[in-house]
Amino acid sequence: MAFFLSEIQRYDAYPPTVASFIRIPVSMYDGRGSSLHRGSNYFSGHANGVRMSKAATDGKWDTETLTRSFPGTGIPGGDVRDGDVIGTHGDMGESWLSAVKEALPDGGGHLDLGCGSGRMTFALANRWAPDGWSIGADRDEETLDRARARATIENLPGARFLALDVEKEDYTAILSGRLPDLVTAHLCMGLEIVSRAASVLPPGGMFACVALHRDLWREIGRPSRFAIAETEFESMLERFDLIPQFLRAEVEVLEIENPRDFLESSLNADFVSRWKKSGRWDTLNRYLGGGGRRLIARAQLQCIARKVAP
Repeated sequence: MAFFLSEIQRYDAYPPTVASFIRIPVSMYDGRGSSLHRGSNYFSGHANGVRMSKAATDGKWDTETLTRSFPGTGIPGGDVRDGDVIGTHGDMGESWLSAVKEALPDGGGHLDLGCGSGRMTFALANRWAPDGWSIGADRDEETLDRARARATIENLPGARFLALDVEKEDYTAILSGRLPDLVTAHLCMGLEIVSRAASVLPPGGMFACVALHRDLWREIGRPSRFAIAETEFESMLERFDLIPQFLRAEVEVLEIENPRDFLESSLNADFVSRWKKSGRWDTLNRYLGGGGRRLIARAQLQCIARKVAP
């Protein structure tokens, strides 16, 4: 089964926004989190001639764990800001996105799987446009229409957004004989996705993907059915001759001082409704009522891998 955001929702409405599960009035690093290699660029050169730093090629996951408080403590640099968002699943990690941009050669070709409203195409436009191309594939016509409208507004004739079930249908038809330098799959991850992406990449082509980490919501004992572990991730890549060049885990921990305020004012209605249906809402209440004060509210596995000849 591929990992789609059907359970938790898509986060790429046009114009691009980051929707949230949890909204809190403060954003801050509270002194207990750590930041490893934040903002680093791991790539230089083009996708078929990339030079990798030691940190990106040692086969180990570079892990960043950030801890935030609800409510905030008001320390310097962490003043209250209304409308801040925490616990967002769908945002792109800065280091990963920076590395993805470096992996796509100027004027190259790009295929985005589960593209939604096309935010990956637009995020990479300064790399592939105007001489290259970007094709976004998704089964949701409504989001595809938003992507097409934005491409017209931004005058990007090389961008195309096509209806396709990326888990079940072959990609060659929409590529029309072209080979992509880069295939992306942001929060659209699974064995069929990896297999089909690898099948259209030439040797030296790059596959950039993100999945939910198994630790997401670990404290309440009800992880997302779409989440995967590092070993599972690595196994899929190896099976299809994809050699990791960038491995990163980003984890965001929320420490909750007042559970009642958190439950009553910090979770959006859509989140509450879906968690009630799934049974997670009662589990969360029991966890907090029993003294639990820590939640892994965001956890992603991020990767960029090079296709090699089998």
